[in-house]
Amino acid sequence: MDLKEKKLASKNIYKGHIVNLFVDDVLCPNGHESTREVIRHCKAACVVAKLPNGKYILEKQFRYPYDEVIFEIPAGKTDEGETTLTTAKRELEEETGYRPNKVEFLGTYYPSPAYTDEIIDMYYAEDLVKTEQHLDENEALNLMEVTLDELKEMIKDNKIKDGKTLAALFEYILKIK
Repeated sequence: MDLKEKKLASKNIYKGHIVNLFVDDVLCPNGHESTREVIRHCKAACVVAKLPNGKYILEKQFRYPYDEVIFEIPAGKTDEGETTLTTAKRELEEETGYRPNKVEFLGTYYPSPAYTDEIIDMYYAEDLVKTEQHLDENEALNLMEVTLDELKEMIKDNKIKDGKTLAALFEYILKIK
């Protein structure tokens, strides 16, 4: 059975700075028509960053939708005309003050495929050189240095809840470690 749905019509009902919301009419594989609400989002990148001392960078950052401080790896959205590799390097330096000399692609992550087209490319960085942190105007975060064993314990204890962080660490452990 062909599983692909065919878009019949699309209406942009909200245009924001980060996301756009569309309501699409689709033809389903069974011949019925339905509606899909889709959040369109630019690509993004995240980075598992290993420090020269063998520890990994973890960020603590308040996330408004959850009203909670959560643990994450460095990440950010891709600027227009930028590759996700460039984004990964830029965000790592902006958020942590470290520039990587070696970056390796880990994989691609779809955070919520039921309602958004957001794509996050995941990277691993090492051979880091200390530079300066350059946070965005309204960005606030605390950096932590943790061992791989500490990261695994944080995952087991449900302290790391961020999907991109979990996915990237999983890919890293499978491919690199």
